[in-house]
Amino acid sequence: MGSSVIPGAFDAHFHLNPGELGKEAVRRFKASGGTGINLVNLPDYSIGYTDYYERRYEITIRLADMARESGLKVSVTLGPYPLDYFFWEKGGFNAKQMMLDGVDLAAKYCKQNVASAIGEIGRPHFPVEPRVIEDSNEIMQRCLEVSSEIGCAVVLHTEDLDTKGLEGIHTMIVRARANPRKVVKHHASPELNGICPEVSRSILATRNNVRSAIHEKIWNFMLESDYVDDPGKPDKVIPPDSVPKRAIMIMEQYMNYEEIFASIFQDLPEYVFSIQL
Repeated sequence: MGSSVIPGAFDAHFHLNPGELGKEAVRRFKASGGTGINLVNLPDYSIGYTDYYERRYEITIRLADMARESGLKVSVTLGPYPLDYFFWEKGGFNAKQMMLDGVDLAAKYCKQNVASAIGEIGRPHFPVEPRVIEDSNEIMQRCLEVSSEIGCAVVLHTEDLDTKGLEGIHTMIVRARANPRKVVKHHASPELNGICPEVSRSILATRNNVRSAIHEKIWNFMLESDYVDDPGKPDKVIPPDSVPKRAIMIMEQYMNYEEIFASIFQDLPEYVFSIQL
């Protein structure tokens, strides 16, 4: 199958900021064959503390509307980023409570069907003091409880998880009586798809990751670019057209590409993010 045939593709973790750079990222994604994104809230500590989450969430919602106007299908993920903890602490606030308030506001948007998921929430991805881990786990547990209560998805940002780490997340999901398929481990390792496989994954769309995930033959994953339109770091984390380009690679290299597409670009994202693709 030649690359002249452009497939539809869904990017499960995509960030945007206001401005022309974000609009150009949307154009690049769509021009490469992308049809849908899960737009995830970004922190911006330069705006100060007053009504912080209200303002950040509203910006993300407006950016989702911009992406939809371009013809993309868009789900929205809102929530307190794990590193918000240090932002609130620096300002003299009760960091855990401020972030829990951010969870409550995100849940309100999910109830209104403005957002589909709470996230990306979880733990800092680098070593921190035990109290930060403890508070972060309490916030994550509350998000999973909200997922159980209202049926929204949860997108997890954590340190790189090994088998024990994934089992720990699964234990939290069970404790909250949440639906594990509605919980997405962002930046997941494809080699560990078989560990607690009922938990959904979002895998960075590099060539090696995609090949590894398909080799496992466990269809519990979506693809992501984790793109951030940061002018100081162009094409961070990977370029905005990465997922549709990996779709072309899959189509060229795998005879069962239709089965793969149906799972990672339609069935799982539709289920997790309550979006019609």
